[in-house]
Amino acid sequence: MKTVCMQLKLDHDIIINEKTRAWIKNFKYTLCTVNDIKKFARNNKIISVGDVTTENLENNSINIFLEVVDLKTQRENKNFKHVENSIEVDNPNGIITKKLMDILYNSIISGRSNRIEINGEEDLAVIPIIFYADNNTVIVYGIPDTGMAYIKVDKQIKEMVNNMIMEMNKNE
Repeated sequence: MKTVCMQLKLDHDIIINEKTRAWIKNFKYTLCTVNDIKKFARNNKIISVGDVTTENLENNSINIFLEVVDLKTQRENKNFKHVENSIEVDNPNGIITKKLMDILYNSIISGRSNRIEINGEEDLAVIPIIFYADNNTVIVYGIPDTGMAYIKVDKQIKEMVNNMIMEMNKNE
């Protein structure tokens, strides 16, 4: 089944403002275990954001539809390796580039598993992923010094993210 989603009609990068930073910081996430994600993976697409999270899911044989990594971690001095055929994109800190948004859109609508390696900040990719993902997609990401968390995409969260993106766009 082919994914149908709306593409953002932006012709420029989005700069994350203070209001958006506060929203992200105060977002109510749900902590989870690998076993929780295994259960979700039976019936839902899984998208992972972050190297440690992706590695944990892969080490537990969880089928990941889309991986978004930056080959770094805040924890320990660990190196992550480039994976052949990954899509590479620059995304400076505090920005969601148009190029990243286009790559995420095309990756999600293609219906094929992909890996995106970001030179810069990968955490903000969660915002356009929510915008583009189908309802019931599960986005798994790391919370530094806390653990793994997930967002199960639904109409309400998509609406919140759409409003946030439009607000950011309006204020530029």
